[in-house]
This record gives sequence, C-alpha cells and structure tokens, in this order.
Amino acid sequence: MSSVTFFPARLSGSAAVPPAKSEAHRALLLAALGRAECRLNGFSAPLCDDTLAMIDGVRALGGQVRPEEGALIVTPAPPPGKPQKDAPAAECHVRACAAALRMLIPAFLARGQAVRFRMEPALFRRPLDAFEPLVRQAGGRMTRTPAGPDGLASVEVSGFLPAGDYEVDGSRSSQFASGLLIALAHAVTPEGKPAPASLAVTGPIVSRPYLDMTLRLMERFGISFTERKEGVFDLSPACAPAPEGVDVSGDWSQAAVLLCVDAMGGGVMLPCLRRDGLQGDARIVDVLEEMGLRIRQAGGEWYAASPSHAGLMPARIDCSDIPDLAPILALTCTQARGVSTLTGVSRLRLKECDRLLATQELLAQLGAKADVSPDGDTLTVYGPARLRGGFTADARGDHRMVMLLAAAALIADGPITVTGAECISKSWPGFVETYRQLGGIAK
Repeated sequence: MSSVTFFPARLSGSAAVPPAKSEAHRALLLAALGRAECRLNGFSAPLCDDTLAMIDGVRALGGQVRPEEGALIVTPAPPPGKPQKDAPAAECHVRACAAALRMLIPAFLARGQAVRFRMEPALFRRPLDAFEPLVRQAGGRMTRTPAGPDGLASVEVSGFLPAGDYEVDGSRSSQFASGLLIALAHAVTPEGKPAPASLAVTGPIVSRPYLDMTLRLMERFGISFTERKEGVFDLSPACAPAPEGVDVSGDWSQAAVLLCVDAMGGGVMLPCLRRDGLQGDARIVDVLEEMGLRIRQAGGEWYAASPSHAGLMPARIDCSDIPDLAPILALTCTQARGVSTLTGVSRLRLKECDRLLATQELLAQLGAKADVSPDGDTLTVYGPARLRGGFTADARGDHRMVMLLAAAALIADGPITVTGAECISKSWPGFVETYRQLGGIAK
C-alpha cells in the first residue's frame, strides 16, 4: 500500500476502532513488570505498529506476550535482582513509536539492563534530552547512532537507576514521566531488594490527562502512590499480584476521526468506547458539542448527529492536552461558519513529521485558509470552505495526515491520492478496510 486514492462519498454504519494505544502501552509494561500472568482484553488483529513496538520491548525485558481470542496474555519478566554489569545488551525494535521508547528506557535502567533500541529515522529525530540527566545519574551512557544501510537508527542505553529520589522535565512530553513512574514503582536497591522511590515532574506538565491515565492504570495493578504536591509523587514498592485481566478500551483519538466525519455529514456509529476518564482524547465529545453537534450514546454506540441548519459553529480549542486531535479538528473547522482558533499547537512540530506545518499546507491544498501565529502556538482556521480534490499529497510518514486526507476526500469535489499511505499501520492498520466497509471508496 504505497498510495491510496480516496473518493468523495458518505460514510455510515457501525465501526469498531482499534484499542487505545496509550492504554495498551502502559498496560503491557505494567503487566511485564508484574508478578503474575495478566490477560489484556480488547486486542483484535491486526495489531498496530505501535503496539507491536511495545510487545517487542516486553520481550526484550524478558517477558512473554501471546495473542489469544481478542486478547494479549502477558507473562512477566523475571524479577530484576542484583544488576549484572557485564550482561549483554538486549535488542528491541521500537519502530517509530515514541511512547514505547520513552517508557521502556526507564524500565531497562531500573533493572540495570543495557539495551539497544532500533528505530525508524523519524523517531530518532525526536527528543530524548529529558532522560540524559537520569542516564548520567545512573552511571550509564546514551549513545545515538544515525540510520545505516538497513535504514534503521539506534539508541543504546546503559546504567542502573536504583530506588531513590528523581526528577524529570514534564514540559516536553508526559511520556517521560509516565515511564519513570512505572519503572520507579518497580525499582530496587543495588542489592536487588524493592524499595520506595519518588519522582518530581518539573516545569508545566503537558498532556496531564495521559499522566493521570498512567496513575490510574498503576492503581489497577495494585501500585500505591501519593501525590505529595502538584507533580511530586511518592511510590511504594510494587508488591501486589497483577490483576488476572484488564480491559483496554477503544481509542478515542481514532474515534475522533469518525466523529469529525459525522460532523461533516457522515453517519458513523462507534461501539466499545468508554468515557471513564482514562483517555484525554475523549474530550472530542465536548469539543464537538461546543461546535453545535449532538453527541449521543445508544445501545452502547456513540454517534454525532449533524448540527442544525445553522451549521457548525466556530470554536476556540485548547489542544495542549489533546495534540493528536489537532489535525482532524482543524479540518472540521474548515466547515464551521466563522473563524476557529486552535491553541497550544506548537508541540505538533515534534511529531512523526512537523504536523503543524503539514496540517497548514494540506488545508491550503484543499482550498481552505489556515494561519499559524508568529509564536507558532496558534492555528487559525477560516470557514466555511469548499474543499477541492483532484490532487496527490504525501502523507509525510504520518498516520494522522492519512486520516485527515481520507476524511477530507469525502466532502471534496474530487478524489485525493495519498502517497506513503502505508504509515497508517502505525496506529490503525485496518483503517482503509474500515473506511470501505462504511461506504467509503478507496482504491
């Protein structure tokens, strides 16, 4: 699937979205570091690349993962014991998954296990500087090697991070803090004995809902902690057995694409979604309601009813905690009757591509106007716009751009060909098939 052409059409029917990657990453790692086998429910084939990346990390840690009837059965890694300085480095292929890389590094450091991460060049370019002080504190090294003849870059990490008091910058991504919270809850002394630890997350904490997701999943796995003050966590050693089973719900960031399709005239129903506070991207419901849609749940399925004849209302949307929703929301705002602003978007420049620039340029190709503020943190979208098709666009290695263009093609005046569409497998390998099942035309 190097290129796919999407045609104007209307999507309708019922479609299940993949399991939430954010929940899956945390649950897999917690199960891998636990004390008993754990069944993670909600994983139907095919698994996305990001989930496969974390599964490879679990196996590199010494755990096992096997698929079984819509679930993943995780057998935990052996207890860490006393670190072995001369043990060979583990090998792990994290593909293009920043979350897997950022959460696995602390897990290996807490076990004193050297590791070599192999990855796509796009991931290699994303920052890891929040961990550099910790690696030095652990008496280790972080060695970065650009892509070689096989097209893969690598990051090698060594050192031992014993139970103790640590801090990490939370202003770039909450994934650094999430990985450390999970790792430190399983940290040991140099003699290999479990011990308490603490973590101070400094700076303004971005994407706090994802950090809260980590904490709630830790509670499900029997890990005790207290937040002594904002961003300062005291962690007790993990000692409870892992739960027999944990349900991973559908991904709201993927569901948001189809709810936005509904906002632009579709009729898609979405089952298997829970608004239980774990996923920050469930805020899509509030955002679309502010734009005039009626969000309903009937028979366990969610849908967005089109607004009144007044059309979609413009909105002012703070994307600081929901950066993955910004591209599809920007597209939706092109159909609103007025000027919309998306704030807190500067972090989009550090995604699989410069997602802010890509969104602005693709909207321009579609015939819509969008401006980025001088400080780079606000995207202003002017609507309503009649979208034009009849062009070819590069997905830029970003799954979110594939979804944006596929959704845009539904209401454009002609087809849109997307090159590099295979990157959709990062988060939703069955996207094109689901699109067709709902009545979309993709060739």
